[in-house]
Amino acid sequence: MVEKASNAFTLEKLRNLQWQKVFHMFYIEPVVFMLLFSHTLSGTIQRNQVIYQTCTVIFHYNESDCKQLDVKNASAEINAIETELQPYVANLFLTRTLLESIVPAFCGLFIGSWSDHYGRKPLLIVSMIGFSASFLMMAAICELSSYYVVNPWWYIMAAVPHSLLGGNCVFSVAAFCFISDITDCKSRPYRMIFMESLFFIGLTSGSLLSSFVYAAVGAAATIGLSGCIVTFATFFIIFFVPESLHYRQAQDTTSAIAANGEKDCKEKDVPITACDLQLDRVAIDCPPNFMADEELEKKKANEKDKRMELPTPATPAMSFDEDLLAKYVERLPQKAEERKRKEEEERVKKAGLFSMVHIKDMLSTCFKRRDHHARAIIWLVTFAMFLSIFVFDGVMTVMYLFVREKFHWTVRDYTFFETVSHLVPMIGALIGFLILRKVFRLSVVTLALLAFFSEILNNLAKGFATMPWHMYLSVTLGVFRSISGPMCRTIVSNIVPPSDLGKIFSIKNVLQSFAPFVAAPLYTLIYKRSLTTYPGLFNFVSSFLYLLSFVFIGYVLRIKYRHKQHYAKVLK
Repeated sequence: MVEKASNAFTLEKLRNLQWQKVFHMFYIEPVVFMLLFSHTLSGTIQRNQVIYQTCTVIFHYNESDCKQLDVKNASAEINAIETELQPYVANLFLTRTLLESIVPAFCGLFIGSWSDHYGRKPLLIVSMIGFSASFLMMAAICELSSYYVVNPWWYIMAAVPHSLLGGNCVFSVAAFCFISDITDCKSRPYRMIFMESLFFIGLTSGSLLSSFVYAAVGAAATIGLSGCIVTFATFFIIFFVPESLHYRQAQDTTSAIAANGEKDCKEKDVPITACDLQLDRVAIDCPPNFMADEELEKKKANEKDKRMELPTPATPAMSFDEDLLAKYVERLPQKAEERKRKEEEERVKKAGLFSMVHIKDMLSTCFKRRDHHARAIIWLVTFAMFLSIFVFDGVMTVMYLFVREKFHWTVRDYTFFETVSHLVPMIGALIGFLILRKVFRLSVVTLALLAFFSEILNNLAKGFATMPWHMYLSVTLGVFRSISGPMCRTIVSNIVPPSDLGKIFSIKNVLQSFAPFVAAPLYTLIYKRSLTTYPGLFNFVSSFLYLLSFVFIGYVLRIKYRHKQHYAKVLK
């Protein structure tokens, strides 16, 4: 009965865990919320504006006809214009996606090493400045289009500032490293899932308000409002967000001292003498004097007939009661390794921003051997996350065009669907984590499997959709899809030391940055080829890729069961 009471999901236990640990240093989440809110508030408006400018400037249709493209139940003639525009607009969206990925793909090679050595805050500031500049430039271009003829390619060029400053690659590495720095293994899954909830709140609220703000103030003002919000978030980071890397290093030092105890702490301060460098030739009079003279005389009196053996690996038998010298000698290899690691860190710090040393540092960290198949787990989870990003980059290019062509949705129809598609997974994240994990004790690996299975069903339903309500059914089937990201990041952050997190997350973001170069052209090609026959064909490609992710995480679960004793607490 006592055991049942201790394991009960009580309100007091939830309060103590969530409010004292999960919300510690609550700085980065408001920034993530403002950034995502701004993106969804004006994202659909930007795409709709590109379609309108293409219709009037490139294809030279009347403004009255082009305005009817956003009207529900338009005539057959207007639908024919829409079908004619879509291949050209798909190329515009493809170009923007590729433009947003060129520099981030290059920065991804260095970003992990930069983050681990120079801190998280500088990267957050630089990336947010790029986002602010892109939004404000887009708003200016949109306003000028009201008075002058503006080619739609100028809207694509507005992506240059945030692309040059790293974009999502730099921001995501810094943000997730920040969260990992200020949390421990117990509180990190809660913090990750809470940030994912805010992620979906930002997406949901932005999508919900988008069409209403657009109808009230117009396209330029809506995009400008997004720019102002992101600019405010940038100043918030500059003046209020602390550097988390130093905090984590201080926490690690405090934990090490507490774990080793006061006695071990004193032993760490024992100086290294010249004779320590020659372990195989230690003489009887070489070790430093660890004990007071009176204590030594007492030892000599009690052991004058005994031969005093040196505490080296070859002679482990000791005559000292405290075994101080043995412990001192045993620590020498550790000190040498630590000294080598510090020298390597100094070498990396002295290297230039774009030195090959950073790439070598990242690759050596990601490919080095680790116990209990941890390296295999890292790469399997990384590939699973990469496939998720691959699908996202591809679908983002064609989804808006798909629903306009298949169901003739307006901006308000699509933004409402976006709102529901973000709201339902947010609820699924809360249910899936707080109930399935806390009540049914499902592990982070099992929850990741459930999330990818939910993604498979979601995309299959979209692929077979023939009516608008089928799209909402797909959202319901994908109720648990939002927990894949937090669980995968938790798996990685729990099995690697904090000093390697930036480089591990960096390799994922390198792959993420290169994904659009393949995903966007692939999905655009599939959509253009199937536009007149079966425009939803790309959804089946997404289902297959999520099936591969499901297989990767399934193998992680197999490794976990093979090393139950080690991963019992780490991946519980």
